[in-house]
Amino acid sequence: MHKVQNMHNWISELPEGVRQQVMQRCAPRTLNDGDCLFRLGDPADACFQVIKGRLKICTFNRAGQEMVHSYLMEGDCVGDWGLIINEPRMNFAFACRDTQVNVLKKPQFDELYEKYPEIPKALNRVMSRRLRLMFMLAEDASLLPLRQRLARVILRMGHSVGEIDENGRATIEDISHDELGKMVGAIRQSVGRELKKLEREGSIEINYGKLIIRDIAVFGEQYDSLLAIEPVVPDYKGSS
Repeated sequence: MHKVQNMHNWISELPEGVRQQVMQRCAPRTLNDGDCLFRLGDPADACFQVIKGRLKICTFNRAGQEMVHSYLMEGDCVGDWGLIINEPRMNFAFACRDTQVNVLKKPQFDELYEKYPEIPKALNRVMSRRLRLMFMLAEDASLLPLRQRLARVILRMGHSVGEIDENGRATIEDISHDELGKMVGAIRQSVGRELKKLEREGSIEINYGKLIIRDIAVFGEQYDSLLAIEPVVPDYKGSS
């Protein structure tokens, strides 16, 4: 598992002086749990950075079935792509808890983008990381059965947002069967059956909303190398 700093955070890629120029043009916005930050088809008139809380990036089919693309954590940026290509939003963004974001409006973004060449360079790096992640997720979805897709999602969460103790036990808080199902494109019942199999074989434990990987190194040896491309995951603990 390859951990990547600033997977979604181009602002932290900038030199300090340019970063300050960006932050001076941002305005804070507070979202309550469940609030929508933007919707599919909305005009791309701003980009955002999560300062506190969490955002869910998702889409829905016509039957209302939800697919979760990612959860964005503190420091992550979203909405920048639409500003660059001048096209409407391609998905939805919801607050998963009480959340604060910084808002950079399009006129200010365009001004900074033209003035500081460090900004497009930083965005290029972040977009390349995102593209690598998308290739990995596409391979998972196309080539792996549900159990392996699910295990790799759990493994990525363990490395990115889990608390790993000195014995290699990784604890993931506040994760449900329903949320996991939306991340792997499966119904809750199917996810529950596969989780029980992983629990019976001793790989994981499920306890009151917590999912525990009993030994994340051993779990990684089982599921990291299923495909040719090395799995990547955001490194929030090491990010600036």
